[in-house]
Amino acid sequence: MEAGTKAARILAVAALIALGGAGASGQNAPAPELPRPAVDITGVSPEVLSRTAVPGAPWKISIATRVTYQPGAQVRKHYHTSQVFFYILEGAMVVQNDGKEPMTLNAGDSLLIKPGTVHAHRNASNSAKLVFTEFILVDEGQRSAVFMEQ
Repeated sequence: MEAGTKAARILAVAALIALGGAGASGQNAPAPELPRPAVDITGVSPEVLSRTAVPGAPWKISIATRVTYQPGAQVRKHYHTSQVFFYILEGAMVVQNDGKEPMTLNAGDSLLIKPGTVHAHRNASNSAKLVFTEFILVDEGQRSAVFMEQ
């Protein structure tokens, strides 16, 4: 299977996961803005691609984001209040769950993070950027990421 076809299928599956198996509909109105993180993270640039209410579950919001990490950028320990699906588009990401060995995801790899899993991630490179797509399904008005105190 060609890489482009595989990527398209993975993204389609991720979208279905985010929508809870419901078919996507062009009739959905955009969901209201969610609270933004209290702190900007240096070298990390998220771009919201889609933010929509979920059909049949008006209290749920599906969000697809394209995120770019500059060389060496990292995010400190945090957890998500919902499932988060990562798909690596370019570069490599190191992910470390609390109490586990770090794992490296490369372009074409994906990972599902379960709610409440404390973890950190970073760009594996000090010279190349990391680009990935993130899909989440969150309750309306609820923040997706909760950062741990340091």
